[in-house]
Amino acid sequence: MIRKTAGILMLCLALFASSALALEPAKQAEFDRILALGMEPLTKEAGELIARLHPDEDWDEQDFPSFVYTSPAVELGYRIAVKHPELLTVNTCYCFCDAMGHRSLLNCFIKEKKPLFGSRFDAHGADCNICYGEAMMALLWHELGATEAEIQAGMAKRFAKLIKLKEEGKLPPPR
Repeated sequence: MIRKTAGILMLCLALFASSALALEPAKQAEFDRILALGMEPLTKEAGELIARLHPDEDWDEQDFPSFVYTSPAVELGYRIAVKHPELLTVNTCYCFCDAMGHRSLLNCFIKEKKPLFGSRFDAHGADCNICYGEAMMALLWHELGATEAEIQAGMAKRFAKLIKLKEEGKLPPPR
């Protein structure tokens, strides 16, 4: 009897936990649409959102280095990093730059420790479409109302093939 009750309790907890991670159907459809976006529409939508969220921002005050201006997508990744670091701190970077000492997606854009001389910005994010793509998805999903856990699950789904290649030892080291 105790085992049966414990089993039912575990099942109820599992159902509750899985429903707590599920978005309502309309939001789930939008979440999935964002998940499937290519880089150009992802950049367009995230760019429009960052412009709405920060309409009076003087981006020149950020003193971005020249490598930030290589493309609209790169520039947007760095804008997200400086204005929404909390979104990037909680996410893993799926280019697997942890081998470079990065502890979160934020470290792809902003150095963990500000150097005494030179830029506080890490150039890695400018060379990696995974990094700035993740930053844009995180921003769009957050605006949609997704939780940290839902965003992390979405990232893992988006990069499932890379995760598998890493587990198989078939990924080149990050640049």
